[in-house]
Amino acid sequence: MSVILMVVDDEPDVQLLMKQKFRKQIRNQEYQFLFAANGVEALEMLKENPDVDVILCDVNMPEMDGITLLTKTRQVNPTVQTIIVSAYGDMRNIRRAMNNGAFDFVTKPINFNDLGATITKTIKHVKRLKETINEKEELYKKLERYNKILEEKVEERTAEILKQKQIIEAKNQSITESINYAKRIQEATLPRLEEIKTAFPESFIFYKPRDIVSGDFYWFSQKEKEGKRQYILTAVDCTGHGVPGAFMSLIGNDLLHEIVNAREEIQPDRILEELHLGVRRALRQGENQSRDGMDLSLCLIEKDKSVLTFAGAKSPLIYFKNGEMHFVKGDKFPIGGVQLEAERKFTPHQIALEKGMTFYIFTDGYQDQFGGTDGMKFMSKRFRNLLSEIHTMDFEAQSRILEARFQEWKAERPQVDDILVIGLRF
Repeated sequence: MSVILMVVDDEPDVQLLMKQKFRKQIRNQEYQFLFAANGVEALEMLKENPDVDVILCDVNMPEMDGITLLTKTRQVNPTVQTIIVSAYGDMRNIRRAMNNGAFDFVTKPINFNDLGATITKTIKHVKRLKETINEKEELYKKLERYNKILEEKVEERTAEILKQKQIIEAKNQSITESINYAKRIQEATLPRLEEIKTAFPESFIFYKPRDIVSGDFYWFSQKEKEGKRQYILTAVDCTGHGVPGAFMSLIGNDLLHEIVNAREEIQPDRILEELHLGVRRALRQGENQSRDGMDLSLCLIEKDKSVLTFAGAKSPLIYFKNGEMHFVKGDKFPIGGVQLEAERKFTPHQIALEKGMTFYIFTDGYQDQFGGTDGMKFMSKRFRNLLSEIHTMDFEAQSRILEARFQEWKAERPQVDDILVIGLRF
């Protein structure tokens, strides 16, 4: 039986492109396409075609936009899944789509290999969803019957227990799939490595989450003032790891965008102070005893002035100048959490930049990893010695050595925390 896909887009070329790119599936009767030019037309078509499985929908369209259509499709067809296909692939549009029930998001211009894989994954999800609904309906029927003949139907009761086990396993699988999708969302919030590489050609980011999603994240912004560029780079370690840590990372990412890009604050100490207040407000820490927060190192780099300004919340900066290591401590308190002092202030540290200087900011995951012959932590001293050993190498080699040493140290033991190390040279 063909899978029915509805394409909702006001661009006339899209219909031709879809037919051309998926002509093999159409010829083999794997896919059947319906086309609508706007949300109003699509909604009527969906009512007339209840077997539609997947909707490919643009956002900006006349009469009814894609997000509005998204809110109405489940009322007509509870199993249909929507893939938003839009040129507006920023986090705001992605979040709007996901919050309103989109299954996935593909950006224009369309990469049809990516779109094909996304459609395949969505079809599998729809099939599982329909199977689950059918199983649920069957389950209710059986339960009514079993209540009447429970003592006489021991074998049927055992079969039902097995079915319950399968449902739990399916739910676990669904949860894992959701977390995997959350990973894609989290990765979409991270800065593009190309942007950082453009600003700092000699640099690397060694990023290794412990679980599918991470409580560590990095953040980057470049500002221009009077023709001069200013760069802000930070390495952040949120409370916890996995899903709780990932939620904290999204809060931190949004607050940094607001403070730096919206309010245009660039001084590291002021950014940390505003970030601390923002975390406490977001988690209502004035009303509870929540200790959640984050440790981080933040650098403002002004190449035109040859100055790097650093501020840290429980996290340091390490740099090498003429082969000598320098260790700059961050302040002793974190971002967020319990605040006993009247006002939390952070200390800025200015460093004059010279050609050949190498800088590192990092979270504590690498140092806290258990391993070696005695099962001990890697520790900060061994980590600093490793940086001293590799700091003159090119950064691809440094990243490879960090990975190799970590795996050698960890061996068969589990990774205990998220890991983030950022290095750059001037």
